Amino acid sequence: MKRIIFLLTLTSAALFSLEKAPWFNEVYEFHLTSKYTYFLYDKVNGAIEQLNTTQNNHLLYFDLSFSPSMQWSIDSDLEFIETPRQSFGFRSVAFQPRYLLRDDIIGDPFSIAIGANFRVISNDSLKDVSTLYHSHVDFEFNLAIGKEFAHLEYWRFRVWGNGVVGFANNSSPWLRAKVAIEGNSNEKRKWALFTEIMHGYGKENTIDIENFNGYAKIRQKSIDLGFNIGHKLSVLGTLRFEYKRRLLAKLCPEKVNFFSVEYLLPFSF
Repeated sequence: MKRIIFLLTLTSAALFSLEKAPWFNEVYEFHLTSKYTYFLYDKVNGAIEQLNTTQNNHLLYFDLSFSPSMQWSIDSDLEFIETPRQSFGFRSVAFQPRYLLRDDIIGDPFSIAIGANFRVISNDSLKDVSTLYHSHVDFEFNLAIGKEFAHLEYWRFRVWGNGVVGFANNSSPWLRAKVAIEGNSNEKRKWALFTEIMHGYGKENTIDIENFNGYAKIRQKSIDLGFNIGHKLSVLGTLRFEYKRRLLAKLCPEKVNFFSVEYLLPFSF
C-alpha cells in the first residue's frame, strides 16, 4: 500500500529541493517539480554501535517556485520519507526568498543571487540518522554565483556555485556548498556534474544511533559527487535521472548511494 501511495503521489504532482542556481524562472512562470530518491547505506561513521542491516530509504519531495519579477524568486518545498526508523510520512517543509543582484544574461560579468530560508523538521525525522538536519527549525543564508556561455538563443554550458551558512536553536553552525558544471543541447537535453559539501561545527565526535536527536552538536562532514541527465518532453515538462555517491563521511552515513527520478513542469496563468 505504501508503494502505491508513492507512485500515485509521484505522478499526481510534478524537486530539486530549494532552488540553488543563480538564475530565476521567467517572470510570472511557476515551476512545479517532484523528485523521488531511493538511497541506501549499511554503515554510519562514528557510531557507538554499528548497524546490523542495510538501510533502505525512500524520499519524496516537491517544490513550487515562482518569480514575481526579474529580481525576485520565491520557492517552497515539502518532503516525505520512509526509512527503517520511521513509517512513510512528513519529514520537512521549507520556504525561501532570493534576490538577483547581478544577471549575466543581460550583460553583467556573472549572475549573483542572495537568499535565506527556514525549514521545519518533524520530530521523527530529527531523531533519524538518515536526516542531515539540526533542529526542529533550521535557518540558512545563501549566496550563489554563476556564468553562462551561450550559442545563438540558448546557453550551451554554465558553471555555478552555491554557499550556505546555517544555524538553529541550541545548535552549532554549519556550512554547505554545491558546485556544478551543466550542459544544454538546444533545450532538449541537459546534463550536470556536481559536488555537494557539508560541514557541521559541533563538538561531539560519536553518534548514538538509537538515541539520536539531530546533527545540532555533531561535528559532521560529508562530500557527495553526482551527475544527472534530463530530457525535455515537449510541452509536458522535463524528466531527469540522477545518481549521487557519498565519497567522504565523518559522523554520518557513509558510502551512501542515491538514485533519483525527477519531473519538472513549468506553467503560467
